[in-house]
Amino acid sequence: MPQENVEAIRKSYAAWREGDLGALLQVCDPEVELLTSGSFPDLAPSYRGHRGLREFWEAMRAPWDWFHLDVKRIVEGEDCAAIVVAFRARGKDSGVLTDMEQGHAMRFRDGRAVMVSTHTSFEEALAAVGLRE
Repeated sequence: MPQENVEAIRKSYAAWREGDLGALLQVCDPEVELLTSGSFPDLAPSYRGHRGLREFWEAMRAPWDWFHLDVKRIVEGEDCAAIVVAFRARGKDSGVLTDMEQGHAMRFRDGRAVMVSTHTSFEEALAAVGLRE
């Protein structure tokens, strides 16, 4: 995987951690497609483009006092990657702590994400981009 794709991955998760939507948009193609896992019922199944990414950003952040996405592992392909992500959050109204592991898959073109998908497992993320461990 080209180094620019690895940098895009790291920058995208740093943007979530720092609450910097502008930085996230910079590493995503204007026509990026984001597919959700269904784990969070208030989210749409997919979001398209920077406008859709802004909608996802707001919808994802709304129910939480805070949340963190920490990259635990990256398996790289030529133009794709599967990522193990630790999701930790506290519910805004409930105060309930959530701590779970997810799999994310990304496809790249010219150093920018063109597809991002979230999955309930790392194995699903690997399969989404045709990678194996």
